[in-house]
Amino acid sequence: MPILLADANRWLIPLPPVWLLGAAAALAMLASLAGWGILKLVAPRMATEARASLGDGFLGPLAWLLVAFAAVAVAFTPLVGLPLPPDFTLSESAPLAQFARSLGRMTSANDFRETVSVAPGAKLEAIPLPLRPQELARIEIESDQPLVVRTQQPVAGFALAKDTDLVLEAGKPWTWERTEEATNPFLGSTAKLEATNDSSAPARLDVRWQLVPEHPQAAILPWAFVALMGIVAAYAVFRLGCGRVAAIAAATAKESLGQPLFSVVIVAGIALIVGFVVIPYNTFGEDVKMYKDSGLTLIKVLTLLLVAWSAGVAVSEEIEGRTALTVLSKPLTRWQFVLGKFAGLVLVALLVFLILGGVLLAMTNFKVVYDAREGAQVDPLWWDCADEMVTVVPGLALAFLETVVMAAIALAASTRLGTVANLILCFTVYALGHLVPLLVQSSVGKFAIVRFTGRLFATILPVLDHFTVEAAVVGGVPVPWDYLGWAALYAALYSAVAILVALVLFQHRDLA
Repeated sequence: MPILLADANRWLIPLPPVWLLGAAAALAMLASLAGWGILKLVAPRMATEARASLGDGFLGPLAWLLVAFAAVAVAFTPLVGLPLPPDFTLSESAPLAQFARSLGRMTSANDFRETVSVAPGAKLEAIPLPLRPQELARIEIESDQPLVVRTQQPVAGFALAKDTDLVLEAGKPWTWERTEEATNPFLGSTAKLEATNDSSAPARLDVRWQLVPEHPQAAILPWAFVALMGIVAAYAVFRLGCGRVAAIAAATAKESLGQPLFSVVIVAGIALIVGFVVIPYNTFGEDVKMYKDSGLTLIKVLTLLLVAWSAGVAVSEEIEGRTALTVLSKPLTRWQFVLGKFAGLVLVALLVFLILGGVLLAMTNFKVVYDAREGAQVDPLWWDCADEMVTVVPGLALAFLETVVMAAIALAASTRLGTVANLILCFTVYALGHLVPLLVQSSVGKFAIVRFTGRLFATILPVLDHFTVEAAVVGGVPVPWDYLGWAALYAALYSAVAILVALVLFQHRDLA
């Protein structure tokens, strides 16, 4: 029985990070419902339109996605409420309790100070400190009289590894800061000092400390909530502020989601992402990194395939079938038509990234535990799984930006090319776009025509290597926020140029 419990407990380890994502989705859904309720009281017409938008091609599937993740959170709550190793008893070691403490610490004061008086002749006078050692980032102890202070208290079953008495000189503080090498000066879940004053005068002991969240990984919940609410709010503003363009975008997204290819992409993507977990990569302990690399590449390629195909169906086939002529006979300009199609393609890509990206984030946790079990290693902790999961997020963001650039190119090409030709062109640009730095470097010092060709490719083609951070994700190197910002700016500028080309090509296209 203990072996069975230990084996079951091992597979509970990946659940807390997944629960955080599900809880964020549940909170986003509740916040959206609350916002709709307020809107119904203030502006009933806008509330009716917002409710009707659930039937379009983006908000409706997004709502179902939030419901699915929220259901996962509800289903996992009883399990996450239990502590992970070493036992199954309810206690403060339960992940839910850890989440609550860490989230509370993120929103509360972190700097504290306490001054006490130590009587003359006191021996090991107990001075309790209102802090959790697990949250301690820095502590400074200072006295106006010579004192001997003991910081590390013995715990049952453990022997002190070193002398714990600190000899404080008057006016000279002792400081401890958390580092990877530093040992916490306190043991257990409570902190206490013991002061000895051998002088004949009372000593004034000043203690200052700084706290940080015990598990900063709990920030996954608020950050995921902010991201989801940002998407919902941005779509609401787009839907209410750009009526005609938003109508074309919603119709385009709904048409793309109705294509069999969308179902194939989602089903195949989920099956492969789940299947990649059990594939041995033979990397000598680095299978998790290869798993993340494979998952990011898979999502990007599948989304690009869907976007290129949808662009051909949404534009070229509508032109050939005279559907575009019927649409433009209404009070709708050509630039609104093109912008609406592009927005629809971006919404489809975003929906695919949310679905498959959510699956990849969840399965990354299980991959960490699976590899530890297969390699007969020590079981990881839930925050180890969360750390691996978080590193995937910048890769997903940059892969989505790359897909947006390719969506703009696919839209421009679809104004003149058919669906199959558009697919070939898009994947050619995708391949050459990743080779632009190599082409430029190989043309240095060559003939003039070679240099000209290399610079021409570098000018016309998008430099897609800006969005390729798989190496950083695999290596565990954090992606700076400013890099994400510059990549987003580059994607916006190149997409704007591609859309302008699409407008020029479509403006002179004979639809009759």
